Amino acid sequence: MSKAALKTKILIVEDEIPFSLMLEALLHQSGYEPLVANTTEDGLDMALLHRPALVLLDVMAPVMGGWALCQRIREFSDVPVVFLTAVGDTDSIVKGLKLGADDYLVKPVNPAELLARIGARLRHLEQAKSAPPDTFGDGELVIDRAAHQVWVQGQEVEMRPREFEMLLYLADHADEVVPAADLAKAVWGWADDTAVDGIKTYIHHLRRKIEADPASPRWLQTVRGVGYRFRSG
Repeated sequence: MSKAALKTKILIVEDEIPFSLMLEALLHQSGYEPLVANTTEDGLDMALLHRPALVLLDVMAPVMGGWALCQRIREFSDVPVVFLTAVGDTDSIVKGLKLGADDYLVKPVNPAELLARIGARLRHLEQAKSAPPDTFGDGELVIDRAAHQVWVQGQEVEMRPREFEMLLYLADHADEVVPAADLAKAVWGWADDTAVDGIKTYIHHLRRKIEADPASPRWLQTVRGVGYRFRSG
């Protein structure tokens, strides 16, 4: 475990004390610095104070609930948020992802899988910080990996973390046709019907943000029956 990993703070927002203690021990043994909050109010305060590298969040955490806390966090941070909860129905998974969560795991979760998901999110974050901005169409569209910012015609466009991640993945595969299932797996880590439907929703939102005419997109094109293509020119 690197020195950087030893200092990486991960916030756990979980009201089930035995489970939060298990998570705390698991993260500590894996070289992270776990921070534990048993209510969403405490979780919000700790997120503001400590600026963790990642948040593990239970949908059912009191008092405001996990959904509301995720929204509050997104008002001031693009920190990766991973829902870790017993609420595993399809509607809840879709809701969590639409609210800006970066991943959604259903209890009980395999500790090795949880650590792998955490590691993948943190690696992606580090890679984004070290990469230079990408420019497309004579600078009409600029994607700044390090700052997690997108500029269209010189104007900054507000992006949710998941929207940014999806746009960046497509841009990294510019002019290639990316199947919807491949895009879902790259961004969310799995590719079922729920994830593919979520991709359609995010593509719709992205087009509204970066396209001059979302009905006739220049950058984000649909290849019917296959997937999506980002046009670089």
